[in-house]
Amino acid sequence: AALAGALGCAHGVGVGSGTAALQLALQAVGVRPGDEVIVPAVSFVATGTAVLRVGARPVVVDVTPGLPLLDPEAVRRALGPRVRAVVPVALFGCAAPALSLPSTVAVVDDAAQAMGRTAPVGAGACHAVSFYPTKVLAAAGDGGLVATDDPGLAARVRALGFHGRRADGRFDRVEGVVAGNERLDVLQAAILEARLADLQARVAHRRALLARYRLHLPHLVLPHDAGSNVAVVAAVHPRRAALRSALAAAGIDTACYYPRPLSEEPVLRGARVPAPLPRAHAFTERCLALPCHIGLQLTDVDRICARIQELPA
Repeated sequence: AALAGALGCAHGVGVGSGTAALQLALQAVGVRPGDEVIVPAVSFVATGTAVLRVGARPVVVDVTPGLPLLDPEAVRRALGPRVRAVVPVALFGCAAPALSLPSTVAVVDDAAQAMGRTAPVGAGACHAVSFYPTKVLAAAGDGGLVATDDPGLAARVRALGFHGRRADGRFDRVEGVVAGNERLDVLQAAILEARLADLQARVAHRRALLARYRLHLPHLVLPHDAGSNVAVVAAVHPRRAALRSALAAAGIDTACYYPRPLSEEPVLRGARVPAPLPRAHAFTERCLALPCHIGLQLTDVDRICARIQELPA
């Protein structure tokens, strides 16, 4: 309940991981085998595999020109009779653009990186959150949450994550789906509750780090919306490999989270890709995640930026 409240939602169901949160949320909004689900081309692979695990087919579409967020126009063009849901991703903690969809198409927000936002994640029926140890609000292992204002949807997610248990104590299918065990471990729940107390202080620190990066490197470091929790500080550089090597030589760790569009991951072979993905390709070829964590100081950011500025563009 406390975690859901932090997202501004009335109901929350703790689950075993962010991937489980996505899968159960998709099942709870009615996605079934044979359906299609639209996802952005830039995201962690779980955004696509959660669709596969419910028996549906991912439809991979391009992202917006600035931030690599789901492009509403690409979504509009990809709609078809089998599309049952759309999964916008709050990439790096940024809220995806609003969508205009038929009433038959549900929205499930992939909010894996979004806990700590101080503005709504999105307008989806529910939000699927991850508490993996690298997240802004982190458990000591895996953990996830489905947050929603819909009590019926929350009840379906809860049943899907606990063997289909009914109010009378019996176990049944949930709207035709055989449920499993995806409950949040109580130890992880206790850790998350304790860490929730200073979440906004840590978000404020991350925002200060982003502002410093943007001060030095306004044309390389991606901006965030005002409500972002700054889950990731990302730079876009035409010589990513050279930049990463130069920073590593200076003892500065970086990460390349999205080296290719989702459609090129072998596990998503067979996904529908209704149009080329030029923006996703351009982003994944140049994006590099820079250090951003509670132990980093503004002077550390100054040193990192100075090293980046030494490398010719």
